[in-house]
Amino acid sequence: MTAYLDIKEGLFKDDTVAINKAAVALQVAADSLKVNDMKADSLIKETAKNYAATISGSAKGLLGEADIEAKRKEFEMITNVLYDLTRTVKYDGKKIYYQYCPMAFNNKGAYWLSGEREIQNPYFGAKMPDCGSLEDSLDFSQKK
Repeated sequence: MTAYLDIKEGLFKDDTVAINKAAVALQVAADSLKVNDMKADSLIKETAKNYAATISGSAKGLLGEADIEAKRKEFEMITNVLYDLTRTVKYDGKKIYYQYCPMAFNNKGAYWLSGEREIQNPYFGAKMPDCGSLEDSLDFSQKK
């Protein structure tokens, strides 16, 4: 989750160096996810393995993009899969906020995950830093 949040922060700050560094870390984290160590049934493990592979591929795709807007599009794909993965494995780290910008990608709208409740829009960066709303929060840490 840390590498993903670092990508979000880099996009928010329009910092491609930070974005690329975090994307490498995300790819490594996804590739090394210890699915077999999870206390879950085989279907959840297989689903998690597929999500991790998709995240790794999208992180690699994000690295291959030179344009920050193309990186934002890859980030959206990573977000959608990571949100599903987080809910599937009941991520028990700190609370994560699910946020939404209705204006992203020509008013198509897009979601992102954040470690903070405060809106820091990764799809518009400095242009519209607080455009968005809090849609949900994920906190499985209390449900052990």
